[in-house]
This record gives sequence, structure tokens and C-alpha cells, in this order.
Amino acid sequence: MIHNEPEIIEARVLIPGQAEGEALVLTEPLSFWGGFDPHHGAIIDVHHPQYRCRLTGRIVFIPASRGSAGTPGGIAETLRNASGPAALVLGHRDLNIAIGALVANHLYALQVPVLEISAARMQAVSSGVRVRIDGRGRILF
Repeated sequence: MIHNEPEIIEARVLIPGQAEGEALVLTEPLSFWGGFDPHHGAIIDVHHPQYRCRLTGRIVFIPASRGSAGTPGGIAETLRNASGPAALVLGHRDLNIAIGALVANHLYALQVPVLEISAARMQAVSSGVRVRIDGRGRILF
């Protein structure tokens, strides 16, 4: 039997934590205020390529958020409702997403990590693969 070594991506840690789940790679930025339902964890923007996909419990790879200061509230609300992702991996540093996760982690005693990787590294991950984020900011799949 052949055992393949896991692929490892070293990430910049914006919000520390550990997580494991199925990857969901978003191909376009997402608005968490108007394009996302924080109660059901689903993308509701009919123009988004991943329309109707649920983020709940997944490791979400997202190039960036779209929108403004409503994003932290949308992120915090979905995490409070337990309908949000297990972790967020960003293609570009996004202060709004990081603040939303940080607030939810603090207020609701959660541990939802937020990491940053390059766009090239993001292309190495496919939706549906099992992903693990260790406490040192490594993404294993």
C-alpha cells in the first residue's frame, strides 16, 4: 500500500486556530452583507458562480470579500448561528473578514481561524477535498 504525503501550504495566520473540513473554493469575491444568508450559511447572490453553495462547516477559500463594513456583522452572525465556515482562507488580506471572525471568536468562545495565502497557492486546492488547518498556520490536504 502506498501512503501519499499530504500537500502542505504555509499560510499567514490572521486569526489563529485549528479546523478540519471539506474545502469550498470560491472563484469570485463574496458579499457577506446581501449576497449571503447568515442564518442558513448559503450564498444567495444569484450572480455568484457558487450560488446556493453552503459554507457551513467547510474550509472556505475566498479571494476576497466584496462590499464594505457590513461584512464583519455578516461573518459574526453566521458564526454565532453555527451556520458559518469552520475556517476562512483568504487570497488577499481582508480586514473585514478578519474582524468578523475575531469578534465572533471572542464573543461566542469560538475558534474559527482566518489565514492568508497567495492566489497561486489557492489554485492548488480544489473544492471537495478534505482539508486540515493545524495550529501553526499550515493547510494540509
